[in-house]
Amino acid sequence: MASERSRGLYAALSHPILYETVQRVMGAEKGRRRFAERFIRAQPGDRVLDIGCGPADLCAYLPDVEYIGWEPNAAYVAKAREAYGDRGTFHVGLFGAEEARSLAPVDIAIVSAVLHHMDDAQANELFGLLRQVVKPGGRVITVDNVFIKRQNPVARLIISMDRGQHVRSPDGYEALARGAFERVEGTVVPQAFPPYTYFFMTAQ
Repeated sequence: MASERSRGLYAALSHPILYETVQRVMGAEKGRRRFAERFIRAQPGDRVLDIGCGPADLCAYLPDVEYIGWEPNAAYVAKAREAYGDRGTFHVGLFGAEEARSLAPVDIAIVSAVLHHMDDAQANELFGLLRQVVKPGGRVITVDNVFIKRQNPVARLIISMDRGQHVRSPDGYEALARGAFERVEGTVVPQAFPPYTYFFMTAQ
């Protein structure tokens, strides 16, 4: 399955224009605004780390923060620099131990639509790194698709076709964060149209 998901439509989604088109169909603009206002709640002057920032479209919904984005897809980073180059710094590559050591502490770390692409070992390693870089009293905010009981069958079908092969239950996501953080809270948010289910999590 992994090799199949590296070809065709899944591979095409690595192109920023097609990715953004799919995001619009899925109601991403409204979702980003809700994510920023309800869950991130950044304040002017905050240092904000965004892991897997993509084209950094979330920047449009944040106040005047010190934004640091990490993204393995160079095409997404080029798009981010073109659109938001005056609002942050954008790095190509994976966020690992060396990157964590070189980063000054941040107030907020965002992990958006990333965990369902990681197996447990990778996700646990990431949370360990985030524990190192988040200031005391700071927060890690995540959002991913999720499987829940009595889920809209269309939402479950769409999520099952996601490129990420590690979609979890709410408890599954929370268990990852609890390995590094003491306070972990999650919220399931169903989307009516297109049918979808999101899980928002805060770790402190």
